[in-house]
Amino acid sequence: MLYIRSMKKYILPSLVVALILFMWQFISFAAVNFHAGEQQYTPKQDTIEKFINSLNLEEGSYLIPNVDPSTPSDKLEAEWKKTEGKPWMFVKYHKNRKFEMAMPMFRGFVSDLVAGLLLLVVFGYLGSIGLQKSMIVSLCFGLFSFIYIPYTNHIWYPAFDIMAYLLDSIVPFAIIGFLNAKWWNK
Repeated sequence: MLYIRSMKKYILPSLVVALILFMWQFISFAAVNFHAGEQQYTPKQDTIEKFINSLNLEEGSYLIPNVDPSTPSDKLEAEWKKTEGKPWMFVKYHKNRKFEMAMPMFRGFVSDLVAGLLLLVVFGYLGSIGLQKSMIVSLCFGLFSFIYIPYTNHIWYPAFDIMAYLLDSIVPFAIIGFLNAKWWNK
């Protein structure tokens, strides 16, 4: 009996939440591609790729310009001042691009499943709540996620798709809050 109750209260709704999040991510990053601003094309890509490959970089993410980490602390501010007003960029360098779909999709779905379970556990602790409270709690989860990671990063390193991340934190979580109030949290 406990198993059936747990399945009805947490497992099946978590699968639905995971599907909502997973499908929204597909819409946001692929079908409609709200995040196109962070994945722009340049016809100069072959020239850039050839040059960067010629540098024999290690795999990693590089902020350019940056200050050498061995710079003495008393000279750091002066070195940072030299970069002011200059163009800057992040270069994320990987030596081998793999077009693997199955494992990233599986890991993404499992992440969405865990997120759904966590949200439903919170809803479970709240007990029976109405539509307004359910929507507020769900949207708070989405907005907390947005503010803590993409927006905080955007403050320091402006992203070209920040509004897409805001949309990602509102739309699926509004749907989840609605479903919780109407069917799951009774």
